[in-house]
Amino acid sequence: MKKRWDLNKLYKNFTDQEFLQDRKKFTEQLSSLEKWDPDISGDNIATAEMFIQNLTELYEVYTRLYAYSILTVSVDARNEEGLKIIEELEKEATRLTGPRVRFQIWLSGLNNLTDLIQSSALLEEHAFFLEELVKKSRYLLSEKEETIIAELQQTGSSAWTRLHEKLTSTLIVEVELEGKTKKLPLPEARNLAFKKDPRVRQSGYSAELKAYVKIEEPAAAALNGIKGEVLTLSERRGFQDPLEETLLKSRMDRETLETMLEAMRDFLPHFRDFYQAKARLLNKGESLPFYDLFAPLGEVKMEFTLEEARDYIIKNIRSFSPEMAQLYRQAFSEHWIDTEPRDGKRGGAFCLNISPIGESRILSNFTGSFNDLTILAHELGHAYHGHCLKGESILNTNYPMPLAETASIFSETIVTNAAIKEADSEQAFSILESRISQAGQVIVDIYSRYIFESNLFAHRKKASLSVEELKDLMLQAQKEAYGEALNHEYLHPYAWLSKPHYYSAETNFYNFPYAFGLLFGLGIYSLYLERGEAFLPDYNMLLKATGRNTAAEVAKMANIDLHSRDFWDKSLAVIKKDIADFLELAKKRSV
Repeated sequence: MKKRWDLNKLYKNFTDQEFLQDRKKFTEQLSSLEKWDPDISGDNIATAEMFIQNLTELYEVYTRLYAYSILTVSVDARNEEGLKIIEELEKEATRLTGPRVRFQIWLSGLNNLTDLIQSSALLEEHAFFLEELVKKSRYLLSEKEETIIAELQQTGSSAWTRLHEKLTSTLIVEVELEGKTKKLPLPEARNLAFKKDPRVRQSGYSAELKAYVKIEEPAAAALNGIKGEVLTLSERRGFQDPLEETLLKSRMDRETLETMLEAMRDFLPHFRDFYQAKARLLNKGESLPFYDLFAPLGEVKMEFTLEEARDYIIKNIRSFSPEMAQLYRQAFSEHWIDTEPRDGKRGGAFCLNISPIGESRILSNFTGSFNDLTILAHELGHAYHGHCLKGESILNTNYPMPLAETASIFSETIVTNAAIKEADSEQAFSILESRISQAGQVIVDIYSRYIFESNLFAHRKKASLSVEELKDLMLQAQKEAYGEALNHEYLHPYAWLSKPHYYSAETNFYNFPYAFGLLFGLGIYSLYLERGEAFLPDYNMLLKATGRNTAAEVAKMANIDLHSRDFWDKSLAVIKKDIADFLELAKKRSV
């Protein structure tokens, strides 16, 4: 089975005639849009329509070009041609800043925006997009200032982001395995945490931390550079703090976030009970070393070939939706997925929905564990979200971070629940433990990351942080979230380096959206359990609506009140039941 994706639906290579034609077309479109002047025609409807049409056409071309380039580099960090083209595209795209700001200022100055929108089918289709532009316009600087900022970011935060990605993608970890030193790419070394042999897990953990020393200084410089830029621009634009800016981009209010975080904090003791029970089963006393967080339990060998993982996911997802199963089969058969860990490939996993071709591409680092299987199910859920948005204007496909996790969590939950249902008692125990561990990452570890990033911004406001200070902040955050359930002698001081989410100036606090996604996804899943197959059309419509609504409005479609503590507690109760079942089974095993 092919383990690398096929990008030919985009372009064959960087010298492909179609790629070169689109590069030229993009430049021409930019030049045309730069000349946009709201005063030329005097007809407000025609003026707005022209801008929307031109912007749509430009985004269609840019998305294809950028998607091909970023996908190519994500599996080959040493591809100098690709890196150069990404930098060129990003630099060229800064020319869009001027006309975009001009349009926003013009739009926000209209007294009759609602009437204007209702007078045109095209504008009505893009009503949410237009209204959101007006809402965000209050945080705009002048056109000149915004243009300069966009240009400087190419040699500032964007350059730091690329540096971090290259550092981690090309880092080789030397691990002692079976008496021999093996050189592994970072993603493969990190995946040793899921191995059955405790010596392999500890060896992988130790080797990973040792390898980070080689890149800790440039990674710290990148993080300081990015967060410093974010703080400066956030303050200049009039935001209370970077979190306020993230909430605006997330189409989410602070009350929703605080209600969710409060529920998560109150729930932490349940996860600590789980970690301590796991520690006892592993003969580690009352606290778990970080390298045993993902240790598989049970005697079942939960390992899969890629073909077995594909069949397992598709079989179980079909029980919910034949349409979803068909899309997943297409993703495998048409080679949308790159699963092979290798030198130069970035770690982790992601799904990129590519609106102009109506397809997605998924990156994972599959090594055969059940966790790797659930990651594939998760990313395929993102692809289904993109599938539900097919036919939408590209300007209506940009859904916010919290809602981005809805379909992926839902997909992962369906597969895991189906797996538990059909498993024997030993398999069910292993799967249950794996699911709780993953939920722990999304609730407990995400909470630690939120604490870390909040403290990072507070300290960075005063001065840059040293490597030791970053490590200390991370250890403090992990202690606060995990409590005594983790062995404080074996935490992960370099989690700030290993998580790419910290290294984007555009997506700060990309941690709480995962918790939102899990808990919202569980809430949506409970609706499916109540309504069965009849829920599928509503589910598809809900996903389709994510590009044109706030998080609260999408939730309201499912009769969910995000300000209600009761909703978050009910979602957490699903995890609480899993933990209770696990603790009961663990008690029997320890007798």
